[in-house]
Amino acid sequence: MAKSLKMTFALDSGKEHTMNLSAPRNDLTAEIVRPVMETIVAKDALSVSGAKASAAKEAIIREVTETKLF
Repeated sequence: MAKSLKMTFALDSGKEHTMNLSAPRNDLTAEIVRPVMETIVAKDALSVSGAKASAAKEAIIREVTETKLF
């Protein structure tokens, strides 16, 4: 099963930006991820086409099952 961590940020332009990280640690929790996302916002570490991240909106761990056919 393939896993990824999707972190979605609100931008000051009114849009959103999602960062996808493959193969996240198995022990991730909201208590671990939220402070990291808030630090990214506080330090203006994310800019997309001139728009800065203004808030951490959500974080999701996505699990996908892949079935090889041949």
